[in-house]
Amino acid sequence: MTDYAQLAQSLKDNEAFQRALDIVKSGALEALCTIDHDDAKGILKLQATIGVVNDIRDNLDAFVRQGAPKPKPGIA
Repeated sequence: MTDYAQLAQSLKDNEAFQRALDIVKSGALEALCTIDHDDAKGILKLQATIGVVNDIRDNLDAFVRQGAPKPKPGIA
């Protein structure tokens, strides 16, 4: 059985993964500030991108809460 809590915690602790999510979200937010207000399709795409990043983080949090991941073993 897969330990989703531990995998989720690993992704939450992964600086490169979190940075990638930050870059995607901030890029979409910046683009929303400059996009033509008549470009409904573009606005929806950017909003969806932001929503996906938020959903990924929410799901990781939920996996961690549901499974209470075990601490990583240290060096003996």
